[in-house]
Amino acid sequence: MTDASDADAAAAPLPAHYFDGLSARPREVLLRLHGPTLHIDGADGLALRVRADRVRWPERTRHGARIAPLRDGGSLQALDAQAWDDWARRSGVGESAVVRAQQTWRSTLIALALLVLLAGAGYRWGVPALARVLLVALPESADRAVGTAALRSFDGVLLWPSKVPAARQEALRADFAKAVASAGPALADTRWELHFSDSPTHAAGQRRGLGPNAFALPGGSIVVTDELLTLLQGRDDVLLGVLGHELGHVRRRHGMRLLVQAGLVATASSVVWGDFSSVLATAPALLGQLAYSRDFEREADADAIALLRGAGVSPAVMTELFERVAAQRGKRAEDDDGGALGLGLASHPATAERIARFRDAAAR
Repeated sequence: MTDASDADAAAAPLPAHYFDGLSARPREVLLRLHGPTLHIDGADGLALRVRADRVRWPERTRHGARIAPLRDGGSLQALDAQAWDDWARRSGVGESAVVRAQQTWRSTLIALALLVLLAGAGYRWGVPALARVLLVALPESADRAVGTAALRSFDGVLLWPSKVPAARQEALRADFAKAVASAGPALADTRWELHFSDSPTHAAGQRRGLGPNAFALPGGSIVVTDELLTLLQGRDDVLLGVLGHELGHVRRRHGMRLLVQAGLVATASSVVWGDFSSVLATAPALLGQLAYSRDFEREADADAIALLRGAGVSPAVMTELFERVAAQRGKRAEDDDGGALGLGLASHPATAERIARFRDAAAR
């Protein structure tokens, strides 16, 4: 903490207050630093000798008193911060590089920039990597519990009872089950349940749903809206591709990975802001708002291709989906609907990229 030189000889004694840690009464003292020893002398006969490395020297700041705790429970206090800093400097009390850096705006801005870069790198790479590790420890029963809760929270808010005849629903489930069984063990061993729901963008009262859409929830629930069936009328082969895509999200536990990532970010924020009350309570609602990353979507498209190939269907049929979605979007724009047609509640890669991928898969 001190420089072994004659610096202490040039430093005049510093007036300060000494507290013994037993009473609140301050005692006026003079401080001198001789080599490795701090001398604390009072007019009332007090004469303490403390090793300098047993003093918690206060950091230099722009405002406030200087308080130096001692190992025996006592402390030293100087109300004149500038006088303390000058005495400490002349006496050879060293400062860390961090303290020196805090005194300049340039160093502070550099540190802030590095912190932002570190936080960005942690969010971009660190959080997903940690989420993958944590997901291994989460049983699939957790996926089902979260998915069930989310599905219940959507009922009557975004989803209403399907108007599709029960026989038609069962036929679609049977076709999908057959395709899944032929898609290879990775998909065939994935647990799923296919649900149909009405979700109009306009309806009586204040009901406003998802429109043509399909999405997967953790645990295996795959929801298809009546509006999507209407959009793909006559093209059950395209619907198989859509369902294969959503099954890919289930198989790879994308929904739970996003929830874990969101939980990690929320927990980190709670550490900063001190509020853990909503870290886990809003999981079902988050599933309705989180968008899958484009990497997740590409992985799900790969599973859609595998399912279509297993069913003997060319992956090129998926171009029909994009054409009909584009036509539907144009029609809704003309109707001044203002809603979004976001298949799968997700942020998908560019349409041109996806079309090229499905066509390339068909050519192989």
